[in-house]
Amino acid sequence: MGNLSSIMGSATRSLATFSDALGVIQNNIANAATPGYARQRPSLAPIISPQGSRQGLGVEITQIQTLRDRLLESQVFFANQSRSFFDKTAQLLAQVEPTFRLVGQNSIGESIDGFFGSISALSVAPEDFNLRSAVINSADSLAGVFRQANSDLSRQRTNLDTEVTSIVSNINRLLSDAASLAPKRNTGDGGVNSSVETRLTQVFTELSTLTGFSILNQRDGTLSIVSDSGAPLVVGDKVFPLSVTLGSNEIRILDFKGNDITADLTASGSLGAIVEARNQTIPGLLAEIDRLAKGVADHVNEQFLRGATATGGPGKAIFDYATSYVEGVGRTAGASGAATPAPAVSIDVTFSGGVTGSISASLDSFFVAAAPPAGTAAGDTLSVTFTSADGTIERTITTSPLLGGENAAALATRLNDQIALDPELAGLISVSDSGGSLKAVLSDQAGQGFSFTASTSSGAFTSGLEAGGSLGGHSAEEIAAALNAEVLGDPALVAAGIRFSAAQGEVRIDGDAGFDFTLTDNDPAASGFLSGLAGSGSAGGAPAASTIQVANIGPADVSSGSLATPLGNENALAVAALANADLINGLRFTDFYANLVSEVGGAAAAASAEFETQQHVFGAAQAIRDSYSGVDVNEEAVQLLQFERAYSAMLRVIQVVDGLSTEVLGLIR
Repeated sequence: MGNLSSIMGSATRSLATFSDALGVIQNNIANAATPGYARQRPSLAPIISPQGSRQGLGVEITQIQTLRDRLLESQVFFANQSRSFFDKTAQLLAQVEPTFRLVGQNSIGESIDGFFGSISALSVAPEDFNLRSAVINSADSLAGVFRQANSDLSRQRTNLDTEVTSIVSNINRLLSDAASLAPKRNTGDGGVNSSVETRLTQVFTELSTLTGFSILNQRDGTLSIVSDSGAPLVVGDKVFPLSVTLGSNEIRILDFKGNDITADLTASGSLGAIVEARNQTIPGLLAEIDRLAKGVADHVNEQFLRGATATGGPGKAIFDYATSYVEGVGRTAGASGAATPAPAVSIDVTFSGGVTGSISASLDSFFVAAAPPAGTAAGDTLSVTFTSADGTIERTITTSPLLGGENAAALATRLNDQIALDPELAGLISVSDSGGSLKAVLSDQAGQGFSFTASTSSGAFTSGLEAGGSLGGHSAEEIAAALNAEVLGDPALVAAGIRFSAAQGEVRIDGDAGFDFTLTDNDPAASGFLSGLAGSGSAGGAPAASTIQVANIGPADVSSGSLATPLGNENALAVAALANADLINGLRFTDFYANLVSEVGGAAAAASAEFETQQHVFGAAQAIRDSYSGVDVNEEAVQLLQFERAYSAMLRVIQVVDGLSTEVLGLIR
């Protein structure tokens, strides 16, 4: 009976073991579709007799092994972080794209074309007040499109503020879940609680869709979670939550100590995508829309101010917006009677407060002849040819025959008489006596420099102007042009949209970005030159797109003509020509907008393509992990069949031993 009892005990123990093994396999199959579940394998071993007997005591489960590889799981988490970043980026850019349409209703590009088209139509019939009204209406439409684009982007920015707060809250919730679950991973007998491990893996997977992190498994069984910046998020059962601060210009993510870790979130999870969109992409697009709106408004307004209203009054601006320029006061070209030749003056400008750089622009001076006139005789004449810097004006004036013996003052009078009779030079150039020599000065209305050559009808007669020269009247236009030429040589200033302009005889300084400046006038000859901007100030950063509107003007105020011909089309043609001028970043207005549309579309396409790539990387990482720890139902079926057969065999042994035991007991009786 002893042997039968031993066999019965061995079979009974083995039967229980195979029953437990079947339970493990059944649990694998039941959790085949559970995310984060890792299959388990029972490890079987014979029960060793304490006395070293050769008689077997059955089989037992020494451990239930969870097939989970930490490295493979980390690779899945890292891949999911990148995948989620580009997925969210593509979604956000897809929401932005409708604001940047090339064609269709409310397209900025078509609205710009429509506005300049209305100006071109007016230039054909400037006396038509219906066309003047159409110009105002198209300007109003363009302003509305700019405001709508700004509103769309601003609304999306506000939505991101709300979303980022929710995401940070979810991150902190998941960190708390991880901290509470981690200590429960290990069972009291040294095993692993599979259910806790599965739930913890699900927490990490969800966390990896939101932000970047790394997991450090400690020797004592606890774990630590750190952010991409190295800031602790979880240490053991302690949680170190993140926080978010919302500002008008950016959002910032802070660690538990209040340190700014925003810069370390790039390309990690949906939080990184939102931070990038909120702090960089959308502000950048808002700035570009502002730059375009401001560029159109400024250039169009400046040209309209050069014209005249239908009633002969000075030109009026057609756009109005919350300006940020600083305008000079008291500008002067300098006093007459400067030395021969007058030393050139210069202007130094230093930028700070968000824009760093400095420029120095030299200005041409007025011209004073090197010597007094000499050798004039009766019948002599003096001819001077003036050519504008842009080549549009080239006029020659000739004095009436001289009486002989004229000095500089008399010759200046004769020249001024001829200038006054020339419609293209009248009011632009004047000649005077400067210490006995002829002096030529350009008026502020000229708007550009002139060069000149001179000749006399007799070789014996010299005026002092024969060598020719250039005239720089230091007009507001000329000062602005000289400073802008220097700005173009500094990429930082160009990027900030720093621009000088002239309006109503004064120099203005402005920019797309806000900045501080200090401007110094240098006048070596103390001629009295003043730019009007000397000193320090702050300018730039006007919210043009959000505030642009049509100025309070009527059809008669549309400046199509000039002071000489108020109902003419000279100024309308000049405004229409702005549509084809490279006035913003070396591009036409519509080309600048087309580039912006292309950039947005290209960024969206790139994000979508990168998401597809990262989706494949994520899928590959999952496949490698699942090949090791995933549940294969077919494989589990084989395991199930094996353990069922073993269980049935042990059950048969028990039945046989039970029958033999009954027979033996019957024989004894």
